[in-house]
Amino acid sequence: MKCPKCTGLLIQEEIQEHSGRFHGWRCIQCGLRLDRTIVQNRHEVQTDSQVPNLAGASSSPALHVRPTGRPKRPAGRA
Repeated sequence: MKCPKCTGLLIQEEIQEHSGRFHGWRCIQCGLRLDRTIVQNRHEVQTDSQVPNLAGASSSPALHVRPTGRPKRPAGRA
């Protein structure tokens, strides 16, 4: 599997926490950790949230919408 953050290699590992042991994945390049619960929660958040299109509705057409829904200012402006 490829890491969704850096496209590095994900390896399967056994994770032990207070709630018990379970299997997950860890990226050997950036260290991102995933398990079934994390993947399921991220999928639900992406399908449930509606990101507004701020570029068309804003008075400043130079704003871009990030995947998190926050506007990003153009570079070089204060």
